[in-house]
Amino acid sequence: LKPVWLKCRTAQATRSTRQEAGTLERHPIKRMTSVVDTKVAIRTYKAALKEKGAEASAAERKVVVNGVSKAVKSECAPYVEDFFGCFQHRFALNSCTDATVGKMLKCQEQFSAQLLDSQ
Repeated sequence: LKPVWLKCRTAQATRSTRQEAGTLERHPIKRMTSVVDTKVAIRTYKAALKEKGAEASAAERKVVVNGVSKAVKSECAPYVEDFFGCFQHRFALNSCTDATVGKMLKCQEQFSAQLLDSQ
């Protein structure tokens, strides 16, 4: 049996050796796109559109679409959850009305329009 202090020291040495060798698993942390990042991407896309044209600014457009979709998804999540709750129960719940769908669509439309209209 090894003493506890020796076990810890051995584990640390093994970890640092694997880090140096590059074999330690690394899980990249995906950064969430914020609304501010999306607004910056929109400005960048608009500038690239003027400068390069529509076909040459496809990469910037992709960043904008991805950012807007993530921002709208996070902002309108409660309405989407309500909608899918109704969808799963085939709209048989008392709380499932046309307003459920309307609120979700209104949130998505207003928030995306607000993002895209920002300067």
